[in-house]
Amino acid sequence: MPKLKYKKHDHDDRKKKSKKKHHRSRSPKKHRRHRHRYYSPPKIYNEEPGWIPMHDERNEEDEWRQRLFEAMADDEGHDPFYAQYDNYHVDQVHTMNDEEYREHIAAGMYRRQNAEAIAHEERRQAERERREREREEAQERMRQEHARMVEEQKRQEAMLRRRTAVDSRKQYELKWTHIETASTILSKKEIPWPVCPGSSLSAEHVKEFVLASAKTTDETRKMVRKEQLRYHPDKFVHRVLNKFQGTDKEKARLHEKANEVSGWLNEIWQELAAGR
Repeated sequence: MPKLKYKKHDHDDRKKKSKKKHHRSRSPKKHRRHRHRYYSPPKIYNEEPGWIPMHDERNEEDEWRQRLFEAMADDEGHDPFYAQYDNYHVDQVHTMNDEEYREHIAAGMYRRQNAEAIAHEERRQAERERREREREEAQERMRQEHARMVEEQKRQEAMLRRRTAVDSRKQYELKWTHIETASTILSKKEIPWPVCPGSSLSAEHVKEFVLASAKTTDETRKMVRKEQLRYHPDKFVHRVLNKFQGTDKEKARLHEKANEVSGWLNEIWQELAAGR
């Protein structure tokens, strides 16, 4: 606080001078025009050089925040009040503690000072994400195309097996006629199985072969029933294995295969009964 140096008021001197002026003679025709003076309050002390009033002192942190405030207003491109105090920022800032708020301010200043580098990095990141997204989309298209090709291949193979089954049905029936009329069976190759030639013995292949030549539901039921009687374990032993001249190991293997075929035929029959 500066030292106060009181000055003598020159109010009394002005009053004396004004009285003397009033006693001067004036011409009745001429009137002096008074000049208007602006009021200047008296000073009761002299300001010391270099002294700054308390209300003009500025805190460095306040100046820093003010600069950040102005920078954020420039970034937003509209009125600084609404740029800083919209609902989102107000709610966000109000929930921060001192340290979080300081970090928030520092992050804002950093983005302001490094806007070009940050924008460049964001563009690079966006480009990387775009390329990654395109790569994943390309891989997904390849997977879908591969799956479609596999399904198409399976469909073509199934159609081929059905045509082959229809064509090989006659040979299959001739083998069964030979088995039933022969007194002995010398080779296991003479025993027929309800699959297309060259196909493995499986539930899918058995179903395709049995149902290939049937055109109606009644024909399908009759065909499945006929095959069930042929590969029934007891009947298969009596009609086939008792005539087979192979080893006991071969007989056991043929009996096992007949049981598998019989189980698959039973499943097909159950599906037909359920209307599937």
